[in-house]
Amino acid sequence: MSIQVVQVKVEDQITVQRILLSLSDKTGLSEICKAFSKFNCQLYATTSTYRAIKEMGFSCQQIENITEFPEIIGGRVKTLHPKIFGGILGRPNLESDFADMQKHGILPFDVVICNLYPFQSALEKNSSEAELIENIDIGGVSLLRAAAKNHSSVSILCDVRDYALFIQELEENSGKISYNTRKKLALKAFKETAAYDQTIASALEKKFELINNFENKNGPIREANYLSINQIPDSVTLSLKKEKTLRYGENPHQMAALYSFIDLNENKYSCLTNMECFHGKELSYNNVLDIEHAIRLAYEFKMKKAAVILKHNTPCGVGVSHSSIFQAYLDAFNSDPISPFGGIVCLTDIVTEELANKMSEIFLEVIIAPNFTSDALNILQKKKNIRLVKFNFDLPLANKTIFTHVQGGFLAQSSNETVLDFNNLTYPTILKPNKEILDSLIIGMTVVKHVRSNAIVLANSKQTISIAGGFTNRVDAVEHCLKKTRLSLEDAVLASDAFFPFPDSIDLIQKAGIKYIIQPGGSIQDQEVIKACDHYGIAMVFTGIRHFKH
Repeated sequence: MSIQVVQVKVEDQITVQRILLSLSDKTGLSEICKAFSKFNCQLYATTSTYRAIKEMGFSCQQIENITEFPEIIGGRVKTLHPKIFGGILGRPNLESDFADMQKHGILPFDVVICNLYPFQSALEKNSSEAELIENIDIGGVSLLRAAAKNHSSVSILCDVRDYALFIQELEENSGKISYNTRKKLALKAFKETAAYDQTIASALEKKFELINNFENKNGPIREANYLSINQIPDSVTLSLKKEKTLRYGENPHQMAALYSFIDLNENKYSCLTNMECFHGKELSYNNVLDIEHAIRLAYEFKMKKAAVILKHNTPCGVGVSHSSIFQAYLDAFNSDPISPFGGIVCLTDIVTEELANKMSEIFLEVIIAPNFTSDALNILQKKKNIRLVKFNFDLPLANKTIFTHVQGGFLAQSSNETVLDFNNLTYPTILKPNKEILDSLIIGMTVVKHVRSNAIVLANSKQTISIAGGFTNRVDAVEHCLKKTRLSLEDAVLASDAFFPFPDSIDLIQKAGIKYIIQPGGSIQDQEVIKACDHYGIAMVFTGIRHFKH
C-alpha cells in the first residue's frame, strides 16, 4: 500500500469557529463554553455532552444535525461518520480535500474536545470483565487520533488541565490558536491514546489469564502477574504517569522524576508511588532506590518481626525476631554498627517508643514502617530532616516483571520470587545441618539474594553477621565478608549467591571456623568442593537455585 504525501501550507494562527465536544468528564465544560461564546463559535456535541451544555445555558447542536443519523448500538456508534471525520481530517488548504468537502457538504472543525470513557476508574472499582469491555472507548480514541493527525488545521483538547491555557491564548489572540500550541496538544493526544490502549491491554491480560489459568478442577487459580512475561511478548508498551519531579538524580547535576504505571490499581498493590512520606525532607532519587531495595528484602520476612538496614542499595544488617521488633533492630544494627550512619531502616512492624529512642541515637535518612506509635512520633519528629514513611506490607508488591534500561532499549525479566525450594534441597556432604542450623541457612540465603554479585552473607538464626557483595571473584567476596565480622561465629552459616567454582573459598571458610554452607551448586568442580567440605568437617546444602543480582 502506497501512502500519498502532500505538502500543505500550514497557517500559524487558525481562527476557532466550529467545535466538536464529546466528554465523559465534564469538568471545566462551563468555563470553556463561556470562552467560545465570546467569539460566537458553533458548538456540536454528542448526546450527554449536548445536554450538559444546554443545561448550562449555552447554544449547542447535536451531531445528529450533521450526520442526519442517530446514535445506535446502545451508544457504541455516535461519531463514526464521514461528515464528522471528514470535518476533522479534511485540509481546507488542499484543493482536492476542499473539493471533496464541498461535494459532500462537509464543514471543517477547528477544535475537538474529547476525553475517553473512564476505563481506569472502572478498573479501580474492580469491575467485571463485561463492565470493563463497555468502558473501552472507540469513537473517542478515533477523534483524538484524527484531530492530532490533522493538527495543522485542528486543535485537540484531551486534558481538562489544558483548558485554562487554551482559553488564555484564545482571548489574547482574538479567537485564534497558534500552530505551536496545536502541535503540543496533538502530541499529548497521541500519548493519551497510547496510554489508554496499554491500560486496556494490561488489564484484560490479567482478566483473561484468570480465566485460562485453572490449575485443575479443584485447584487454585494462579493470580496473573502484572506485565507477566511467562511468554515473552513481541512488544511491550509502558504507560507511565509522572507522579512528582525529584530534586535531582543520583547526583545534583542530573534531573529526575518518579513515574507510576498508569494501569496499575494501587489499591491492590504496594507501590512506592502511593506510600506516605509524612515527615522530613522530600524523598530523593537515591532515597526511592534505597526504599525499593529495602522493602523487597523486608517482604521476605514480613510474617516475622524484621529490621533491614540498607545503605546505597546494599543491605548492611538484617535482624529477624519472632516476638520483638526492637530486638530485630538491635540485631540488625549490631551486625554492622558503622554502615547504618546515613542509611535507611525498613521495619515490618509498628515503631514503638523504645525503638524510636534507639534509632534516634544515630543519623538516619529514612525510616519505613507500617505505622508509628504517637510516642515514637514525638521522639522521631524532633529530627527535622529524617524522612518517616508508612508502607503497607499487607498488600503484594506490584512489580512482577523487572525492566532495566539499556542503550536503545530495555531488558525484561520476571522478578526473583523464590529463595529456595525445600523439595529440591540436597545435602551432598557427610555432615548434615540440624533444624536450627537450617533456619540460619535460610536467613543467609534470603539476604544474599538481595546483595550484588558476587555475594556472600554470614548469618545466624536471628541476624546477619557480615555481608559482602559486588566483588569480581568469589574468593575476594568470602575473604572480605570474613574480615568484616564483629560478632561471634559460633553456629554461623555462610550463604553464597552462586556456586563455588573451586575449593579455594572452602579453605578460607574453614580457617574462620565456619561449619555450615548453603549455595546453589552446579559447578563442574562440585565434587572437589564437597571433598574439601568433608575434609574440614563442614556441612553443605545445595539449593539448585542461583541468585545473581547485577
